[in-house]
This record gives sequence, structure tokens and C-alpha cells, in this order.
Amino acid sequence: MKKFWGKSKIKGNSALAISAGVAVAFMFIATIVSVVLYKNRMEEAASLLKEAQYNQYDSYVIMISSDDESDFWQQVYNTAREYGQENGVYVDMISQSVDVDYSQSQLFEMAIAAGADAVFLEGDNSQISTEQLAKAKKEGVSVITLETDVEPENRVSYIGVNSYTIANLYASAIVPDLSEKAKIMIIGDNTANAYMNSGLVNNLQEAISSAMPGANIEYDIRVIEDTNSFATEEYIQDLFMENEVPQYVVCLDEETTTGFYQSMIDYNKVGQINLYGNYTTPTILTGIYHGVINSTVNIDAESMGKAAVDAFIEYRDTGYVSDYINVESQIIDASNVNDYIVEK
Repeated sequence: MKKFWGKSKIKGNSALAISAGVAVAFMFIATIVSVVLYKNRMEEAASLLKEAQYNQYDSYVIMISSDDESDFWQQVYNTAREYGQENGVYVDMISQSVDVDYSQSQLFEMAIAAGADAVFLEGDNSQISTEQLAKAKKEGVSVITLETDVEPENRVSYIGVNSYTIANLYASAIVPDLSEKAKIMIIGDNTANAYMNSGLVNNLQEAISSAMPGANIEYDIRVIEDTNSFATEEYIQDLFMENEVPQYVVCLDEETTTGFYQSMIDYNKVGQINLYGNYTTPTILTGIYHGVINSTVNIDAESMGKAAVDAFIEYRDTGYVSDYINVESQIIDASNVNDYIVEK
């Protein structure tokens, strides 16, 4: 009997060893295949980009944002693409041409490898490293940042709205509704870090303090760091479930604004929360129209797209361009929302 069980144990160990070996081999092969596929994608992208660049247009530009599918960035891209075609510049958003969800960093590497003339980039130091920006500069790829910026020495121009202007727009919308004693939550997804670092929160606090001297205002600053799908939606739902949402909420991006708007409806908080959003989408405009969202800060996406193309052409032809190009912005609220709904 002892002999029988001893043999069984040896066979079991052998099976485990074989299984472990097969798993390791599979992981190794999968890694090799992934690397090869990525390399092939890079080479394929480079070939396509060069063909478009030299056969039809004077220049080739790639646009990269944190969310290429969002209404705002789609509007920026479509405007830049159409305006670029009129001026011999092909503007492409290569993330829409591949069936893999590449990161901003990977897309940026593809742009460099393809020999693109320029990159229109939503600046994000957490996604694009200083080394990558320096590499692009060395390779002659002009980087023009949109909405949020990177280190000035590694790009040729920044196109957007400064934090002081944005803060004052928010303040102009909030102050008429604000109590002398209140708590304001300022919240955004991971892309809001650039806003935080640029001093927007400090500028907002100063603008409110100047308009309401002596008021007792408490600020609750939140950044949703998680980048996983539905992370923002889940974070906001948790706030409502735990009853942590104050009367006044300022959202710094499209996804957070939409998430709060939907949760206010789901948790029957309409009329109890003053919500001030960012960006302009059909959903956000609908929220303003129905009185659920007080207002939103609108950055002119079309102006940004055209300004980016003009900045690239000027830099390409002269070697010079303005370090900062301002884009118009305004508040959309109940008084003017119908105008924007018609446009959309």
C-alpha cells in the first residue's frame, strides 16, 4: 500500500512540473508574439503615414489626446483635418485606424517612428515622458500642445486657455448661487492633474474670495486617479451612496460632468446640488436645458483645431510661432443654452 501511494505522489509532481513548464512556455511565446505584432504595427503605421505624407500633402501631422472618442476631441480633430486639407496638411488620428487600444505613449512613439512632421498633443506628463518629447524634438517632430501643456522647452507652441481665465469663468457662474457658508467639491479624472498643477484651484479660490470677502468657503479637492473603464462612474456613484456630495460641485472634465449629471438623476438629487461642468456635449447641454446642470465652461473646439494647423504652418514655413495661443472660452447656462443646442 505504501508503495502504491508513493508512486502516485511522484506522478502528481511530474504532472505539476509539466503544467508549470507549459504555462511558462506559453507566457514566453505570448510575450514574443506581442512584441512582434507591436513592431509590425509600428512598421505598418510608418509606411502608411509616409505614403499619405509624400503622395498627397505637403505635411503630415498626428493628433493624440487622452480620449480620442470624446465629443470635444472629435470636434477638434475634425476641424483640424478639414482645415488642414484646405492648406495641404494631412491631420490624422491614428488611434482610429488600428484595432488595438494603444496608450498615448505608444501612439507618440509611432508618430516619431513614422517620421511625422508634427504632433498635436493633449499635454500630459504622466503619459508622455520628457525623454519622449526630447526624442521627438531631436527627430524634427514639432510638438504643439492642446488644452494642457508640457515643459515649454520640448514643444513649439501651446494652444489653450490659461488657468486664470478658466477659474474666473467658474467663479462668475458659482458666486451668484453661493451661500456665505458653503462647501465646494472640485473634482476631475486623471487628466485634471494638469489643471491642478497649473494653479486653477488657487485661482478659483482667489476669484471667489474677491467676489465674496468674508465668506466661509470650504474646498474639497478630488482627483480620480484610476484610469480603468468606468472608474469615474463608480467613484461618483460611491460618493452619492456614502452621502459625501456637498451642495456645490465643480467638474473639470467631460466624463466627470456627465457622471455627476447622471447620478443626480439616479439618486434623486436634482435641485439639491448645484453642478458646474466642463466641455460641451449634447448630454451636458441637455442637462443645462432641463436645469440639472447650472452651467458649463465651453472651450471653442473649432478654434483650437484651426489654431493648431495655423501654428504648425507658421512654424514650418518661418521657424517661429507664438509660444502661447489663446482659444476663446465662455460659460453656457440657461440664458444661452438654446443657441448651442441648435448648433449641435
